[in-house]
Amino acid sequence: MRYLTLPPISTPFSKIALGSTNFGTTISQSTAWHMLDAFFLDQGKTLDTARVYGQTDSEGRSTSERIIGQWIRKNGIRNQITLITKGLHPSPDGSSRFSYKNLMLDINRSREELETDFFDLWFFHRDDPSLPVAEIMEMVAPLVQSGVIRALGASNWTVSRIEEANQYAQEHGLPLFIVSEIQWSLATSTPAAWGDSTLVCMDETSLAWYRQQNMPVFAYSSQARGFFSKAIEDGFARLQEKTRTRFYSAENLKKLERVRTLATNLHLSPAAIVTAYITNETPSSVAIVGCSSVEQLKDTLSGGDVILTPSQLAFLNQGEYDAT
Repeated sequence: MRYLTLPPISTPFSKIALGSTNFGTTISQSTAWHMLDAFFLDQGKTLDTARVYGQTDSEGRSTSERIIGQWIRKNGIRNQITLITKGLHPSPDGSSRFSYKNLMLDINRSREELETDFFDLWFFHRDDPSLPVAEIMEMVAPLVQSGVIRALGASNWTVSRIEEANQYAQEHGLPLFIVSEIQWSLATSTPAAWGDSTLVCMDETSLAWYRQQNMPVFAYSSQARGFFSKAIEDGFARLQEKTRTRFYSAENLKKLERVRTLATNLHLSPAAIVTAYITNETPSSVAIVGCSSVEQLKDTLSGGDVILTPSQLAFLNQGEYDAT
């Protein structure tokens, strides 16, 4: 496993992070704990969760956070992992929850469920573009300054809003966003394809900005919901309807064939190849993987140490150079 260091956090982030969206819902606690065990034994250090994962209402508990918190306590390994959670997700009706009251509600509930005094990374789960960035950055600053949040991130924020927020924070001596979490995989997609305008998907303009700023990206749906793996191994008929809607396109079909070629040449699974695409891209970034079984997870983790050359990355993206 390779790692990413994000000062001031001393514990490194594994370049593959275990996502937990369905812990406690479609994934039972028993299965989740087996996956967490396997991930940790394979040197995985970074766990990604959120207040909204497994919630029944905006003020409810998170089954994902609870399962992870209990697993951490059972194993006594809080200082051996990097823990990520997110808050202030919109209400089920789509209305904004951005307020100091809701911020503290989410922070305190997350601390209770995860059984921790601090978060290595905490993300605003969405943006509220109607609010000035000054109000947002001033609101969260005390939590970073006190150490409850060790590092601050923006999830599903556009690069223009991140830039504006960081400019304000820098001018006023406040903590900055040091990472971003958006949808990013080898397969291109759009918020429209997901049916959710509050999401942000990676595009060429955004990637150029992240590279210029050298800001790491934590990529969710980094395997494109199994688009490559399932289509290559079992055919397109196995793809779920959501996967087809979000990722089935002429461009991505060409990329699929290139994944097939490179996986064959390197004797790796398609899952390992598409995960390694994120972990080898610049800026240095983390692939958040969502698996439904230990077997799927182990297949994905087989790409944890894979190094792809610039030529191989270019081949996957544009079909240029050799796939050897």
